Amino acid sequence: METTATPTPDHAQTLSGGQIVAKMLKQEGVKHIFTISGGHIIDIYNGCLDEGIRIVDVRHEQVAAHAADAAARITGGVGCAVVTAGPGTTDAVTGVANAFRAESPLLLIGGGGPLKQYRMGALQDLPHVAMMTPISKFSSTVMTTERCAEMMGQSIREMFHGAPGPGYLEIPHDVLDARVEVSKVRIPVNYRVKGEFIGDPNDIARAAEALARAERPVALFGTQARTCRAHDAIDRLARHFNMPIYVNGAARGTLPRAHPYGLMSSRKTAFDQADVIFLAGTPLDFRMGYGRRLNPKATVIILDMDYRNVGYNRDFDIGLVGNIRAVVNALCDASAGDATHRHDSFLDLLRAEEAKSQDKNRAIIEANATPIHPIRLVHEINEFLLEDTVYIGDGGDIVTFSGSVVRPHKPGGWMDPGPLGTLGVGTGFALASRLLQPERDVVVLFGDGSFGLTGFDFETMVRNQLPFVGVIGNNASWNQIRYGQARKYGAERGDVGNILDDVRFDRFAESMGGFGIRVTDPADIRPALEKARDSGKPALVDVVIDREKYSSGTMNQTMYK
Repeated sequence: METTATPTPDHAQTLSGGQIVAKMLKQEGVKHIFTISGGHIIDIYNGCLDEGIRIVDVRHEQVAAHAADAAARITGGVGCAVVTAGPGTTDAVTGVANAFRAESPLLLIGGGGPLKQYRMGALQDLPHVAMMTPISKFSSTVMTTERCAEMMGQSIREMFHGAPGPGYLEIPHDVLDARVEVSKVRIPVNYRVKGEFIGDPNDIARAAEALARAERPVALFGTQARTCRAHDAIDRLARHFNMPIYVNGAARGTLPRAHPYGLMSSRKTAFDQADVIFLAGTPLDFRMGYGRRLNPKATVIILDMDYRNVGYNRDFDIGLVGNIRAVVNALCDASAGDATHRHDSFLDLLRAEEAKSQDKNRAIIEANATPIHPIRLVHEINEFLLEDTVYIGDGGDIVTFSGSVVRPHKPGGWMDPGPLGTLGVGTGFALASRLLQPERDVVVLFGDGSFGLTGFDFETMVRNQLPFVGVIGNNASWNQIRYGQARKYGAERGDVGNILDDVRFDRFAESMGGFGIRVTDPADIRPALEKARDSGKPALVDVVIDREKYSSGTMNQTMYK
């Protein structure tokens, strides 16, 4: 009996699922994927090689997800991590959850068992889509190879709807590997609107009038100021209305250090005494005392990219939904501003408060105490930052200390996990920062506990020859939890589960091929930092700090009240 052989597909006229995925990523401007190899996903690697997308392999999928999160923040576009099925995907869950709370457009592509083995107990089979649904803006399986690009377009469109956030796509192994005729593949081009929404002009006019007529106006900008690249508009707002500007989250660095309206440590006084409070791009969550720390008599104006954050935990007087940059510029256009400088006395009061805070810290810095006071360490880091340095905070109490001292010089100069408070983001954030903006210096402040979570990816930095300065505030404890535990149960029980060994992180760095140095004397901090930068290698400066000193943020945490 004669048999007819099945014709071999003409690869010049067909595309695999992995090639389609890579073409879509390239169209979105993605230049790197962060990943750990796995049998389910290797066809995406094949496609990325075709499209010139760099494949950056790490040691843990959590780091891949954090790096993709950072890539999204840096570029303002899609950051992509690619992980295999089962434990590969579950390892990345923390990174997706962090991006969800931080409003970062991370696209996680996860492998899956073949559809032909659906519900047969395939290798590493889990309900990935159901797991990702609560922590992403879009979560779905791609059912056919022809629809890979279309489903990516759906995910990315949802990821950028309102305030951005992560998306998840499970692409089964046989869907990725299958080849389809080019003519059957639609790669969407215009699938999401990129305009800048400003909302109701009447509300813009009311808000502008309230700011202009106020006696003591205050503005606080959060992470969305960076998302919208609103730094020039915020500078304009400050000068137009002659008003103080405070920032939190990724908005740090929005205004340069010497900016006459950029204030920091006087925020409590400002909120207590303000008669008009303008909150933009920062939810009234635990960081804002759920809105209870605002002067109850003040007129409150809330602006956010996501309507759900307007009226969240507190009523507003004027609510605005839209792009932060566009709305702030519209506010300036709608009013003559503060032409009389009636706000000068309020500004003078707040600047005096800033000076008092600086004097308090100066006394600690000049004491030269050992063990090293955390304030001394973060002061030295602040002085060490260059104009183009990206400062990354990855820790608990030590990073809380830095939040009141460290001031980056430029927009995009501050990165931290965001409101989920995830530890372990530092290595992934540093990796993406050095790859995507190699012209910028990178300094990471780690807690010794947080470094232990993902620190082995220091080797990834060495392998890829990506120098950065890592500083470890080493107090051999989980101090942010230890404080509250001790006050709740007593000093002896406060140490339970919170005390670590004194690890020599400098030696760890050397063992990985990087630069390491230990510091126990405050006078040696700056020289050690300089040596680390000059080494041209990934570096760890292991600084032994006082375990018994706690930041005010840690002591005031609401969970202990």
